[in-house]
Amino acid sequence: MNDNLSISEILSKSFSYVFKDIKKIFRESFFTVLFLTIIFNSLYFLVLKNIATKFTFFIIFALMGLVISTIAYKVHRDILLNQTVFNPLIKMFDLTNIRYLFYSTLISSFALSPVFIKYYLDRNDISTLFGADSRYVILLLIPTIYLAFKLILILPKVSINKRISIFSGKEFNNFSGKLFLIFLIITLAFILPTYLIFTFQVYFLENSQEFYKFLKPFFDFVSFFVSYLNYAAVFAALSYAYEVTKK
Repeated sequence: MNDNLSISEILSKSFSYVFKDIKKIFRESFFTVLFLTIIFNSLYFLVLKNIATKFTFFIIFALMGLVISTIAYKVHRDILLNQTVFNPLIKMFDLTNIRYLFYSTLISSFALSPVFIKYYLDRNDISTLFGADSRYVILLLIPTIYLAFKLILILPKVSINKRISIFSGKEFNNFSGKLFLIFLIITLAFILPTYLIFTFQVYFLENSQEFYKFLKPFFDFVSFFVSYLNYAAVFAALSYAYEVTKK
């Protein structure tokens, strides 16, 4: 496996992929972002009307997960196969997309498993685990996140329909720390525009609630478009990093 992964090069390629032709990105993402906005506002409406149940939340978040996976499907295939997917939403219930959601959820759940364990312990007033203070469970995030990033390059392989074998040991990469840093930098880069959108929402909510009700779908659309750019940059980084491992 090639060990020569440059953080600056991956970041440069990823941001270039997203911002080189922002008009093209907007056209290609429009229906995906619109669909996410509709799903989110549907959930918001159901919550306001006290109609939403736990099953409703599960269905909505599953749909959103499938939509986000289609973004990965489009980006990975665009970079790795030079295959343009004009409307990734048509791949939402494709087996490849469902497999991608499954593996990405599995990796994310494993990375955050100490948080889930801590939540369970707190909910049940359990202060110790195997004789140790339950507060230290959160420290397990260090090894679980490390191992998750060791496996994360299987995701581009799933999108391009390559066989994977998690338990063989062959899927582990040598770039866990670098990949984590790349993810962190990309996420931080999109925090400012996300914060500005949130600030405008709070301003209108506090000063003109009626006007805010009218503007809320627009703010949600812009917010999801920023999120789309964030996801696209992350998935692009994964694609370029995967390319490095195969050279």
